[in-house]
Amino acid sequence: LLDWLAAEFVRRGWSIKAMHRLMMTSATYRQSSTVTAAHEQLDPENVLCSRMPLTRMDAESLYDTMLLVAGRLDDTRYGPPIALEVRRDGLITPAGTARGWRRMIYVQLQRKLVATHLENFDFPQMNPNCVERRGSTVAPQALHLMNNGMVRRLAEQFARRVRHEAGSDPARQIEWIYLTALSRPPREEEKTLGRAALARLAEEWGKHQIDRDEASRRALTTYCHTILNSAAFLYID
Repeated sequence: LLDWLAAEFVRRGWSIKAMHRLMMTSATYRQSSTVTAAHEQLDPENVLCSRMPLTRMDAESLYDTMLLVAGRLDDTRYGPPIALEVRRDGLITPAGTARGWRRMIYVQLQRKLVATHLENFDFPQMNPNCVERRGSTVAPQALHLMNNGMVRRLAEQFARRVRHEAGSDPARQIEWIYLTALSRPPREEEKTLGRAALARLAEEWGKHQIDRDEASRRALTTYCHTILNSAAFLYID
């Protein structure tokens, strides 16, 4: 395969973009990660590339995607890097702009000052020579998505965007959330569970002596926050 790719690289005029296009449009790259009975019998360890391995988004992609679904991604290109802010609680976050936040590729990185989000989600260390990223699944990652103030703020912005685009009907809201965050429509079971969850959340928020509309907004924010914490959002299937 490597010999063939090397020859193809030359044949395509030494174009790296052409090789990327070739690989990413291949049948192998576009496979699903679903494990079937045939996979378990013939290729249990996936050494024959019979399916796409389930992969979590890297730190930069996860950050950018949360900004995108929340409608707070500042897609301005080029220019000077965005500085990092050290908060009183010790967290390090990128500074915002008038339009939201820029992509992580435009955030300034220093050896001794790295955004908390990057450190939690396996951004490679800048001191040693790093030839491959490590991957981990540890408690600080889940705690970051659950408790981080910026993630909660993005969940609020996401919910506000849902209300603006889908209106106040829970069924339409759930469908819009799934299409935007997970790139697929919800299944019937997910629609039923989603409507039940929104109703229960609104009931719980209503116990805090707030009006019905505010309880509905907070319920939707909680639901959006849950979606951002879900494996379906974090992992590329």
